[in-house]
Amino acid sequence: MNPHQYDELERLRMKNAQLYEDKHEIRKLLGLVCEKIDSRSDLNVQDSKVHYSSVSRRGHSKDRNSKQVQHCQRVVGECAFQLNRRILTRMFPHYERLYGFSVSDIKKKILQLTTCPLTNKVDEAERTKLFERRHKLFNTLRQFGYDKQVHPNFTEYLVNTYGVLKHRPFPGADPQESYNCPVELRRMAAECMPCSDLDNVNIIIDCLERLAEEDGKPLFI
Repeated sequence: MNPHQYDELERLRMKNAQLYEDKHEIRKLLGLVCEKIDSRSDLNVQDSKVHYSSVSRRGHSKDRNSKQVQHCQRVVGECAFQLNRRILTRMFPHYERLYGFSVSDIKKKILQLTTCPLTNKVDEAERTKLFERRHKLFNTLRQFGYDKQVHPNFTEYLVNTYGVLKHRPFPGADPQESYNCPVELRRMAAECMPCSDLDNVNIIIDCLERLAEEDGKPLFI
């Protein structure tokens, strides 16, 4: 081997060694890149799990809140129903069943009940007594803001819109569980009623509380 060939061979060996080192370095860099990719993938999976868990919790919370609001609305509807029932029972105590009676039609009902359907003769004494009872009752309710031109229709709206309780509270239950606490009823109303209706709902609760005190009975009977 002449000197020229020897130098060329040595140059190739050095180049080959350099390529080997470069290849080794590239492999190390690729390894680091793969580790970072795997690490990011793990983080993305964890983030996805956390996000899903958070969304799931918000969904369950939303369902619970929706059910709670719906329940509070039913309680408000029950307050309206109970007030109307109290008023009608006061007005017509001799009628056990009040089917066909409504607070908005009390005047019409008085005229109907005091007129004989066969002779059209009017029982003036009974009519006067019922109108005086009506006047006294609505005067009592007016002290709490009740308006007989507004609230009879408003209570019917509440019952028709929100319904009433499916199960009545049993006697002797805890005051809050039996809805016999006006403060609790107002709190529930504040949670579920539109601001535009809340004042009138509180009037309904105040009137119901007053009639219940006079009767000596629970708010919901």
